[in-house]
Amino acid sequence: MTRLAPYLAPLLIGFSVIAEAQASSCPAPGQWLDGKGSPVATDVWMRDLADQQVVMLGEQHDRLAHHRWQLQTLAGLHALHPDMVIGLEMLPRKAQPVLDDWVAGDLSEAAFLEASDWSSTWGYDPALYWPILHFARMQGVPLKALNVSAELRQRLVEEGWQAVPAADRFDMTAPAPASPAYRAELADVFAAHDHAAEPDDADLERFIAAQLVWDRAMASGLAEASAEGKLVVGLMGLRHLSDGHGVPHQLDDLGVVEHRSLLPRRLDDACQPPPAGRADGFFILDGRWQED
Repeated sequence: MTRLAPYLAPLLIGFSVIAEAQASSCPAPGQWLDGKGSPVATDVWMRDLADQQVVMLGEQHDRLAHHRWQLQTLAGLHALHPDMVIGLEMLPRKAQPVLDDWVAGDLSEAAFLEASDWSSTWGYDPALYWPILHFARMQGVPLKALNVSAELRQRLVEEGWQAVPAADRFDMTAPAPASPAYRAELADVFAAHDHAAEPDDADLERFIAAQLVWDRAMASGLAEASAEGKLVVGLMGLRHLSDGHGVPHQLDDLGVVEHRSLLPRRLDDACQPPPAGRADGFFILDGRWQED
């Protein structure tokens, strides 16, 4: 080993330099990245977001770290644009009076869960969402139910949009068709659930149609709220906004072009550039919170 030391030392020094260079090129926890993966100053980024009509914050529903990030972002945007609305995928339109009563302070937590039928409608642990719900109440920020019931979604898929009276579908218009890339993605999701569908399978078509109802409902809710000149921040599953498919695509069809899609990004993925077009921006999560 002693005889090899003069030869190994330069190699070890070289590896150390490479490791330091790679580490310095990796964003730190709490860093914002633009859609290409380049770091952007938080104050500059937040001002850009506050100037949009709609900002969408993607989540993995059961990840506490994602909801912590959402709350932090909501607080920052509210400081710049207090005239805000928070849109929620979690509840259907028929739950809007419950959200209004919650923000007004007329419901306890237990009463809110009962009145909204949270356990059946959404099902995820409400503790994940209480900080955001209490933020809205504390600041008097309106909450908007973006979703539709499973019954209405099924009715629109089976009967068709024209067969369902406008009042029954909350005046929502039919969705724009899915792009070929989105259809392929949804086909993969469908197949992953052991359906083993062929591309022309009627069950696959119904699955895609149901996803489009879901996307259109949320886009319609966001568009309605943005028409009042407010900054609308929507909270939804990351699949509904990734790659510009889903809700962003439907917003474009509705004429809402000033929107941004944001996703949390794991620290161990952050040294690699994000897939092109995946989102308009990313927030790097601290590794200590990634598995909450």
